[in-house]
Amino acid sequence: MVDVFSRGPFARLPELLDKAFRWGLLVCGAVAGIVLIVFLISGTVVVERGKVAILIRKTGDEPPNGTIIAEPGQKGIQPDPLAEGWYWRNPYSWDWVIADQVEIQPGHLGVKVRNFGGPLPPGQVIAGEGQKGILRDPLLPGRYAMNTLATSVKIHKAVSVESGHVGVVTLLSGREPANSNEFLVQEGERGTQKKTLPPGTYYPNPYIEMIIPVDSRSHRFDMTGDRIIKFPSLDGFDITMEGTIEWFIDPARVAEVFVKYVDGPDSVKSIVEEIILPNARAFSRIEGSKHLARDFIGGITREKFQEQFLAGLKKSCAAQGVIIQSALVRGTTPPEAITKPIKERELAIRLREMYLQQKERERQQKLLAMEEKMKERKTLTKQAEADAAVMITKSSQEKDVAIIDSNRKLEVARLQLQAAKNQAEAITAEGKAKADVIVFRNAAEAQGLKNSVAAFGDGDAYVRYLLHAKIAPGIAYILSNTDGPFSELFRRALEVSGKKEGK
Repeated sequence: MVDVFSRGPFARLPELLDKAFRWGLLVCGAVAGIVLIVFLISGTVVVERGKVAILIRKTGDEPPNGTIIAEPGQKGIQPDPLAEGWYWRNPYSWDWVIADQVEIQPGHLGVKVRNFGGPLPPGQVIAGEGQKGILRDPLLPGRYAMNTLATSVKIHKAVSVESGHVGVVTLLSGREPANSNEFLVQEGERGTQKKTLPPGTYYPNPYIEMIIPVDSRSHRFDMTGDRIIKFPSLDGFDITMEGTIEWFIDPARVAEVFVKYVDGPDSVKSIVEEIILPNARAFSRIEGSKHLARDFIGGITREKFQEQFLAGLKKSCAAQGVIIQSALVRGTTPPEAITKPIKERELAIRLREMYLQQKERERQQKLLAMEEKMKERKTLTKQAEADAAVMITKSSQEKDVAIIDSNRKLEVARLQLQAAKNQAEAITAEGKAKADVIVFRNAAEAQGLKNSVAAFGDGDAYVRYLLHAKIAPGIAYILSNTDGPFSELFRRALEVSGKKEGK
């Protein structure tokens, strides 16, 4: 046998068989490696960011009919998913589905709904352990790696109770109220709760708890337009009233007011239409019908009516949980037929009151001015008295100085007087002497004049003598002057006489 394979064409057969065996081993190893790599790769689970891997078991016990989520060891969808990362599962026993994680944005919440389990008994809203349906605890904003095939999530908005508001809480799921005839229930009972929530952001399960923000701030209601109030007066005239009411909900009774009177999304509008406006109309009609139409034009009646309106409205609205801060009646308008004459009379009364007030004001101003003047006078008097005291003191000092100076001057004056007397005596003596000389000279001249008159015989002759003595030189000068006016007169006279002789 050895000889046969060692010779001829079979000599290399053992070598070829050995190589073929080695290549076979190599190919089998390569195939096995490839199969192993493919097996490993096919079992690798890569869960990227924001994703989950929902596992599905392909081997195991058959789950009961109608079961979506399998129990441990059973075939089907497994309850717990794989979060972000790298995993390996036997591809023969497992399959998986990549799904998005549940992401809840800020200001929202998620309500979990279990898609598997037993049915809920009648009347039950929230699913318990092992039951199918809505779960109690909501999901807050964030990202959750959940099996959305087992538990779906419904996104709802969070409830924001702003400043100036309170949250009225209504339980949709809870125990039956002990007293079903009351508007508000006890804590934990199904219905509207007595306790309200302060401002803030809340994440209630909307299938369990409902939070409704209610405006608790002060509001203003204008009775104008289609909300203007009309009522009949005592004498049957229609009176139109406009006004403004400021109000707010009693903080201790917000839940009660809400459940009794609010039947829409706008709580302010509901309260106005259900409480404010009906009470305002009712009270104005009751009180308004007690007065005549002309009384609503006068200011006194309007003021009294406004006081009664405010007091009555406060009382009636407070009983319903609404606090009235103010109620201003801006105007009450009777029919035009009686308005004009009454207005004119009212205007005259107002003008008279205004003039009386102006007169009183002027009188007060006059009294005030007088008081101011009296104060000023007192101030000036005190100042004058002070100045007078200063002046008296100063005058007394100046008086003493003046007396001393006057005494000194008096003594000087006395000496000067004596000197003046002596000088006067001297001047008198000198004057007397000069007068005596003049008298003697005049007497002598008078005697000479007397003698001259006696020589001419009488005074007239002596006067003519003196006159001729004074005039004679002047006449002589005039007559002797050939250029003077008298020579011209004589010349013309001579010419005239010459002409007459020539004829």
